[in-house]
Amino acid sequence: MNVLQMLNQIKQNPMSVLSQRFNIPQGINNPNDIIQHLLNTGQVSQDQVNRAMQMRNDPRFKDLF
Repeated sequence: MNVLQMLNQIKQNPMSVLSQRFNIPQGINNPNDIIQHLLNTGQVSQDQVNRAMQMRNDPRFKDLF
């Protein structure tokens, strides 16, 4: 799967992509709750979350979101 296909899949159904990589209980649908769960369970670090947030504001990636 190339990057554009993956991006389209994430846009269409983000939970299916996230659940392939992370353990997220059913019923957690709010993005902030998902991030907090991943942080609380040690699946991601605060640094990883911070870097992802910085990417979201990067003009090179802005059109993707």
